[in-house]
Amino acid sequence: MTATLPVAVCPPLSLYIHVPWCVRKCPYCDFNSHAVKGEIPEHAYLNALLDDLDQDLSLVRERPIETVFIGGGTPSLMSGAFYHRLFERLRERLTFSPEAEITLEANPGTLETGRFESFREAGINRLSIGAQSFDPAQLKTLGRIHDSASAHSAIEAARKAGFDNFNVDLMHGLPGQTPSQALDDLQAALSYQPRHLSWYQLTIEPNTE
Repeated sequence: MTATLPVAVCPPLSLYIHVPWCVRKCPYCDFNSHAVKGEIPEHAYLNALLDDLDQDLSLVRERPIETVFIGGGTPSLMSGAFYHRLFERLRERLTFSPEAEITLEANPGTLETGRFESFREAGINRLSIGAQSFDPAQLKTLGRIHDSASAHSAIEAARKAGFDNFNVDLMHGLPGQTPSQALDDLQAALSYQPRHLSWYQLTIEPNTE
């Protein structure tokens, strides 16, 4: 015999959505991500996400969603129309808190002002911008598709598009990086006054480069 707890005593939920495609897989990355070949099958992937959710929908339907994080891969490769359709379908199935925080992980190499605006229109209200470094040499070493100027312009464009709530991802412990250079990256990110800053140490996992 099984029993189900009343919704009132269950904690709110956080939802993670994975988008596995990227322009080019970074050599240090050990996440489930794959370089895109041709056109991304947005329609088919939307249906696959919903089918996956529907399998367990009865367990979570009434519990409010307080946070959503869309990670990858590079979720900012997907169109604003994809996210508009996705959240339209999700809201038909799930209960979202009125103040739900919806975060999209974004690569500076895939962003422009129009795309930011389309993300906001889809209901995304927070960005996590993967700058990783503002040092051109380090970005090249990391195999990133963006340069230093793109990292700065992505943050500026996000703010211009109305994203007051954003995170900047940075890495330290990079090959040949001095403490002073790491702090320069930190100061560059802090100059934009992000609400959140992530500063990760580079970790080389097995089977990565």
